[in-house]
Amino acid sequence: MSLIIQTCVPSYRLNVYKKITLEIPNVKIISGDEYNSSTIKSDKNTPNVIWVKNYFFFKRKLLFQKLPWIKVFNSKSVIIEFNLKIVSFYIVFFIRLLLNKKTYLWGHAWSKKGRESKIEYFRYVFKKMSSGFIAYTLQQKQELEQQLPNKKIYAACNSIYSKNQMNPIYKSPDEILDVIYVGRLVTDKKILFLVKAFHETLHKLPANAKLIIVGDGDQAEEIKNYVVANNLSNKIILKGAISDYKTLQELYATSLVSVSPGYVGLSITQSLGFGVPMLISKDEIHSPEIEAANIGFNSIYFETDNVTDLINSFLQLFEEKESWIAKRDEISKNCRNNYSIEIMAKPFLKIFTENG
Repeated sequence: MSLIIQTCVPSYRLNVYKKITLEIPNVKIISGDEYNSSTIKSDKNTPNVIWVKNYFFFKRKLLFQKLPWIKVFNSKSVIIEFNLKIVSFYIVFFIRLLLNKKTYLWGHAWSKKGRESKIEYFRYVFKKMSSGFIAYTLQQKQELEQQLPNKKIYAACNSIYSKNQMNPIYKSPDEILDVIYVGRLVTDKKILFLVKAFHETLHKLPANAKLIIVGDGDQAEEIKNYVVANNLSNKIILKGAISDYKTLQELYATSLVSVSPGYVGLSITQSLGFGVPMLISKDEIHSPEIEAANIGFNSIYFETDNVTDLINSFLQLFEEKESWIAKRDEISKNCRNNYSIEIMAKPFLKIFTENG
């Protein structure tokens, strides 16, 4: 048996876990119910999961997982989430090291404070002693190969869909009038900022243009109250959380652009996979998926927290509507060639195949 140990297994990882366990059925995934942020929860449809209890401490800043220790220590190879705020991580890592068992790290190449931060000296020890490292981006892989030239380094770029799912649906230009946001409705995603900017832009956009918001979170009620108070229910559509592929594909089909008003997350590969460009807040601490952005080709920056610039970006996109629609096939093809489930699963399949 081989193991993948994660804090939780959210729905955006469902397809990659299906791919891995379909190819190698003896791979088991150990997971709790939710992440440090309680808005990120596990998808119970994930196959081959051994469910464990997550115990959070110090306002959810630290985590201890009650793991099936015998399985963890006996497994031929383990891929574990590289997060030094998980107390049980140290037990797994050091005991397997003493047992001379293969343990691979999966996570960010560098801490949030950057590769020059003091914590990197501590993180380096684990990277050095591990059996190998799975990074989130190709750039991180290249950087780690320089830091650890004799270590096995892989890249698993976060992906949602398989290649055959990443295609745009064709609509007439008259039907492509919407702006879409897909993600969590939390403060650091700045959804209310987007809502207010779209509200200010409405009188300059086509009459049938709408803002589609897909997601849920602790800011959902505040956003709903703003929409209702300003009589925008027919212009700003709150869809709630949606994970169904076909439903999302249809929503993107009528959208000219998606927006990331806060930091970019995994939804960028979803948007680009459907051929829809993304409008991105420039000076955020983005997630690794920002690597998919090619400014001018599949995305546009706007000045962070600048309502006027966001409004001007909306107007520019609608002025250039025909050229962006014409690029949908090219945008989608580029994304599926780099950010598909098949590509993401490769390093996991390679590690488990090589180690039995």
